[in-house]
Amino acid sequence: MALGLAMALPMSTAILAASFAPERRGRVLGLFASAVAIGRMTGPAIGGLLLHLGGWPWIFWMNFIVGFGVAVAVSRIFRGPGEIRRETFDIGGALALLVGYPALLISLTFGASLGWLSLPVLAAILVAAVGLASFVWIELHCAKPLIDVAIFKQHMLAAALLTVVCSNMLSQPIALAAPLYLQNVLGMTAIPSGLLLAVMPLATALASPISGRLADRFDAGMVSNIGMAMIVTGIACYSRLGTASGLAVVVVVLALLGGGIGFFTPANQKIAFASVHQEDFGVLAAMLSSFGTAAGTVGTTIAVALMEISGRPRLWTDGAALTSAQQFAFACLVPVGLLALIIGLGSGRGARPNVASKD
Repeated sequence: MALGLAMALPMSTAILAASFAPERRGRVLGLFASAVAIGRMTGPAIGGLLLHLGGWPWIFWMNFIVGFGVAVAVSRIFRGPGEIRRETFDIGGALALLVGYPALLISLTFGASLGWLSLPVLAAILVAAVGLASFVWIELHCAKPLIDVAIFKQHMLAAALLTVVCSNMLSQPIALAAPLYLQNVLGMTAIPSGLLLAVMPLATALASPISGRLADRFDAGMVSNIGMAMIVTGIACYSRLGTASGLAVVVVVLALLGGGIGFFTPANQKIAFASVHQEDFGVLAAMLSSFGTAAGTVGTTIAVALMEISGRPRLWTDGAALTSAQQFAFACLVPVGLLALIIGLGSGRGARPNVASKD
């Protein structure tokens, strides 16, 4: 299922970007981001209901039924051979990334529990360093790399990709931390927790079309930076939630985070697509998706490691310990968002890219 999403979402974004003129692209990308957020909004609520009624197996059966239905619909709607081009595949780069990236996650996952100087963790760090360094070297010297390093010479595009990385490192750990906080600290059951978690994607769904329209009419960089500022503020506020925080405060914080994601995503995508030629839209969409997913996974792993460092050994048994650990972890992530703001403000994203007219 994860592989299907990783393939479908980038291609959908690329198709939309190529199908509409630059002056309307923000609006379309905003509507698409809103549709994705609506899907994510219904997930926690339905998941909480299924968990209450039948347990974890029902959630996976529902995913199978919905996924199968969507696959059948897509196979009937999108027909035709399309454009077919023979391309070489960067096998060396792919293998180096498949070795280095999981090793990095393993080292971050077990560092707090086994000790950062333990032999398994040090071995994982060494494998990660060798694998990722090899990946960078291969990409710099390969004729057809997985990631064309030359693309980062375009300053606005590099800023768009880097801010995607930072935003996902900040926001995706919430998907793990918030349910634990709601149930283990505030004492909420599955269904109310699912409904409350839907606030964040609901705010994203409402803000995304607004962001798209504003990005078409005004400076997309300004809109993107506003969204990033909202995300940073939301994370800072989330890091202050405690054992006595009211549900209204939690709702406001989640809404601020979701609204920030909604403002940031379409405007940032508009900047990115305006920075490359149309024939590179597919590669760019894949990079935006893969960078965001990888950064979100790393951010979540780092957040868990920080929570374990702060809260052990009572992290998963004591609500106060979990709260304190959560506050520590997300406070440590705030500088990542500040870095993204600096990148966005200093990249000159208000300028009109020269490539846009060639779409």
